[in-house]
Amino acid sequence: MNARPMGITVIAIILTFGGILSILTGTEALRITNFGLGPVAEAADVSGWGSIISGVLTLMAAGGMFTLKGWAWILAIVVLVIRVVADLWAALVFGISSSLGMAAIVTAVVSAIILWYFFRPNVRTAFGRA
Repeated sequence: MNARPMGITVIAIILTFGGILSILTGTEALRITNFGLGPVAEAADVSGWGSIISGVLTLMAAGGMFTLKGWAWILAIVVLVIRVVADLWAALVFGISSSLGMAAIVTAVVSAIILWYFFRPNVRTAFGRA
């Protein structure tokens, strides 16, 4: 097994928190839970089940990244591309000058940077995707 680059560990931790937040936001949007994220879910017009599915896929990718599974590299790429597109769409819908629009742009940029990192030769090699 290849050594896991530190960047992959950091990204896996970030994606783990992001996946959990996505699941919690989805459960709030469906009114299953009441953690105080309801206003965020409503303001963002979040689809509850879409958010939960996105969160689960993100957690799966993060878990596979910790063990450098090849499928996790593919899943992470798919999830990140979907996040970039969804965040750019949200920025257009809410407007760049709104706080939700700015947050969407920031998360789109972070996801794009992570995507760039995933295509670096040492990262591809670590996942057996050279």
